[in-house]
Amino acid sequence: MQDDALDRRHFLRGRWRESSQKADTHSRQIEIADNCLARTGITCMACRDHCAEDAIKFRLRPGGVSIPELSNTLCTHCGDCVPVCPVAAIIIPPTQKETFNA
Repeated sequence: MQDDALDRRHFLRGRWRESSQKADTHSRQIEIADNCLARTGITCMACRDHCAEDAIKFRLRPGGVSIPELSNTLCTHCGDCVPVCPVAAIIIPPTQKETFNA
């Protein structure tokens, strides 16, 4: 059921997923690099604000700025968070197919 909703959402956004990508999606681990503004002490939640799946949460730190935590189980690898990051701190590894075609 969840895959069907995900497929519809990707279709409506113009992203047609192939069945081979479904198995590969959760094996890729998205990373938020150390140059992330929130991790350097600057308040920024642009990635969270653009994540339709709520896969990016910000954990409060005592006396500091909230830092991002990514749920790879909720993340659909849609990439909506990547272009809005002002310091390009979000890294989505390519699939095996993307690496092969490059």
